Parts: sequence; structure tokens; C-alpha cells
Amino acid sequence: MIKDRSPPVAPYCTPILGSGLSFFWNTKVVGKLSKKQQNSVLCLQLFKTKINFVTGSRNIINVWRSKDLDGQAVTLFSLKQFFDTPIQSTIIYLGDNSGISPQPHPCSNVPTKDRYYYQNRKHIVSFFNGPGLKHMGNRFAILLTGRIHELQTGNAWIEHDDLFGFIQRLVIGPAVEAMCGPALFDQNPDFGEAFWKLDSDILYFFKAYPWWLVPRAYRNRRKLLESVKNWHAFASTHFDESSVESDGHDRFYGSPLMRSRHAYLPKIQHLGDADALASQDLGLLWAENANSIPAIFWMIYEALRQPGLVQKALDEVVASQAWCSIPSDPCVDIETLCSVPILQSLYAETLRLYTSLFSLRSAIYGDFKLDSFTIPKGELIAVDSRVSAMDNSIWNTGKTATTEGETHPLDQFWAERFLMYPNRPGTGPLRADLSSPREVQTKAITHSDGDDCRFTTEGLAGAWTPYGGGSRQCPGRNFAKQEIIVGFALILSMLDIELICTKNMGHVKPDIRYYGLGTLPPKGKIPFRMRRRT
Repeated sequence: MIKDRSPPVAPYCTPILGSGLSFFWNTKVVGKLSKKQQNSVLCLQLFKTKINFVTGSRNIINVWRSKDLDGQAVTLFSLKQFFDTPIQSTIIYLGDNSGISPQPHPCSNVPTKDRYYYQNRKHIVSFFNGPGLKHMGNRFAILLTGRIHELQTGNAWIEHDDLFGFIQRLVIGPAVEAMCGPALFDQNPDFGEAFWKLDSDILYFFKAYPWWLVPRAYRNRRKLLESVKNWHAFASTHFDESSVESDGHDRFYGSPLMRSRHAYLPKIQHLGDADALASQDLGLLWAENANSIPAIFWMIYEALRQPGLVQKALDEVVASQAWCSIPSDPCVDIETLCSVPILQSLYAETLRLYTSLFSLRSAIYGDFKLDSFTIPKGELIAVDSRVSAMDNSIWNTGKTATTEGETHPLDQFWAERFLMYPNRPGTGPLRADLSSPREVQTKAITHSDGDDCRFTTEGLAGAWTPYGGGSRQCPGRNFAKQEIIVGFALILSMLDIELICTKNMGHVKPDIRYYGLGTLPPKGKIPFRMRRRT
């Protein structure tokens, strides 16, 4: 019988610092080291902190399923480091070991009124699903349609120098207003610009740069937090029940989600003051939009690079009857739109290739056993989504027994990677020698050759992890999917966009400096030209 042992520690040269300096300069070092320890666990010593990176689909699924791992570490870190939550609030975040289930963990003695993680997740999940999701998605579609109409663009081509910046500026207003109502931008017209500065600066907060090294970043974050506080004060002063519209939204707090947060958070000790609430709401807005909007860019960029793909996607949107009117001024059936197989595959492949997320758990109740290893209580456990997304032992790369080489390697975008064609062997996201996945969507598109295609992620629980996994995966993932697919479809149905190929322009790469933080931004600017689609 093999005795349980501690995970191996990645080699390092400097005592005490461990791999900390390597990680500080290049977080992608995690992926490089983890790949060498496939289907196992590798411990990184980062200064005084130990993080155990888990690889291999079976191990990752066991992490997702465990009820003895807690996600408080990532909440505490992000609210403290990224969004400057007050010191007294960290007492609640650190002290709540009750978990997210209705019944607190047996080892916990946290009073019911102070169960932050359970209360927070319960409210977010309830409003990011069902009627709340539907109304928020409809608001986003209407607002984005209006924003595109406002663009100073006619039938003639107009050249622009930065497609990513254009998408950021175009979508942030509708996305935030769908959640928070118009009052936030009315009170703070430059909120979008400051938001994207924070997103660009998040790297400095992630690596704990002191304020004197990046004072501009700290000033901008303080400006954003003050903007959110001003919005809160305005909404609190002017809101009354008569301002609630038929879909539950109001012009002051916006969605029922945001309104409910200002009802339950102040009841939790130390979370009711203005600074704590501002930190909470800014964190929620960043988590939802700083990943979804860059994903819209990548989805559009990849579609534009592949001849005929934009038209194929739009044709299938029309065939699905997701538009309730002409494409140039669409009224969107969001549920139907988000079930179009090619759009779902484009969405899933975009997140697979361009998301790099560290999903953190902590063993706060006792030692945690994984495979033949024992991870000591208090140490962090992490899953790197990009390592899983590049695992050749799981994913279909187009290689079969009758073909030489990989026709769709994992470092390249394949629009149909997540589509199953019943009459075409070797399709779908899993390797052909693995068991065939079952379809998770019942709707299919029938092509002219009579061949149905279906979207599927079945069998990928430990491989496709852009939202984390298990009971603690991102609670806003359903709205994120709507935001990405609706954003892609509306922009390309209303605007004719072409990339401008310059002399030195090759395939645009993601900026790996942001490795581990979510959807990666592009490295450099992408010139394009645009006109209204008729």
C-alpha cells in the first residue's frame, strides 16, 4: 500500500522566496511547470504561500466535487487586493467557514446572520437565473442595439485602429446599465473609461505592487470606488417602490439583483458601510464584464479571420428565427439565439483558447487527500484552466487512425470543435478514442446535406473550466454566455466589419502577462474598417 505523501514542490533557486520571483515576473510559469506534472499535483512555493496546482481531469473533478474545500481564499484575495475592501470587512470574509450550502459545514460555528458566502451566492444565483436572467439579458440586447444605432457610421467604410478598444467602449455601457440601471453612468459619465483602466491595471494589484510604484493605478481605483459610492448614495436617496418597472428593474439600482444586495449585505456585520458596499459592487461588475467583453472581441476576431464564418453564423441565426425583425434592427429571442449550435461552439472555443483562470480552493477544515497526496490544512489548491484546455489526452484535435498529424491543434481556433455530427465520425470535443459525449442541447440545425449538428460539452467537466467547476463555479456564467453570444450576433448583424491586414500583422496573440486572471486581452492593436450592414 502506497503511503500518502505531500505533493512535490517545484524546484527553485532562492530559499524563502521559492518560485515567487519567477511568478512575479511571469505568471505563465505556472502553466509550464504544471504541464510537466500532468495528471498529478505540483506545489509552488510563492514566498510564504504554498499553492498546489492540480492537473488531470479525474483529479480536477475530485476537487470540484469535494465539500471539504472552501472558496473563501479567492474572495478574500480579490476583494482585498483588487478592490481595496476595508480591513474590518476581511474579518467576515476570513472568518466565515460555513460554506455555501443552506446547511452550514459541520465544523463551522458562524452565526446564521453572518453567513456571507451562503447569502451572497444564494442571491446572485437566484437573480442570474430564471426571470432575472431573462430580463437582464433583454435589457442588454435592447441597450446594445440602441448603442450601435448611435454610432456615427454610414454606408461608407471608415477605418479604425483598435478593434479591441472599440468593442470595450461599445459594450461596457449597455452591460453595466443592464445590471445597474442608467444612474451609475448618469452620475459618472467617464465610468467606462476608468473601468477599463482598472482592468488594465489589475495585474499590478494581483502582484501586490505598492502604491508608490503605480500611483496612477491606485488613484484610478479610488476614483472608481468613489463613483460607485456616489451612485449608491444617489440611488438610496431617490429610489422608491413606484420606480420599479414591470420586469423588476428600476432606473436607480437597476436590476433586482443590485437592489437585493443593498438589502441583505448591510445586515452582515462590517459589510454595511459605504466602502465595503462599493468594493463588493465594483468587484461584481469587474468579474462579470472584464471577462465577457474581451471574449466578445476574440469571438468576433476569430470569425473575421476565417472566410465565410461570419456569414455561416448569421445564416444559422436567421434559420433559427432568433431575430423577431430584420437583422439591421433586430428584436432578439435570446434563449433561441443562445441555443444556435455554431454560436455556442464559437463561444465555447473562444473561452477554451483565450481564458486563463486560476480557480482557487482552500483546505480550511483539515488535511485534504487527493490521489496519493495529502495537502495540509490551510494550503491553497488551484486549477489552471489553460493547462486543462491544452490537454491533448482529452481534446479532439482532428487526429485519427487514418490521418497524419493534427488538423486542429489545441493552440489554434477551431470553430466547430464543440459540434457533434452524428454522420461524421471523429467530431465533437473529445478525442475519438474516448467515449462519445452525449448532447447537452436538444436543438439541432439541419444543413443542406441533411446532416444535423449539435453542441456539446459532455465529458469535459475537468477539461473545459473557464468558469471553474462544481458548486462554486461562477454564478454569473449564464448571463456571461448571453452577453457574449448576443454581443457577437448583434454587432456582426448590424455592422459590416473587416480586419485590415498591415505589413507586420500576423495572428494576434493574447497578452500572457494576464495569465491566470480570466479572459486574456490581445497583445497590441488590431486595425479594422467598418460600415453599417444593409
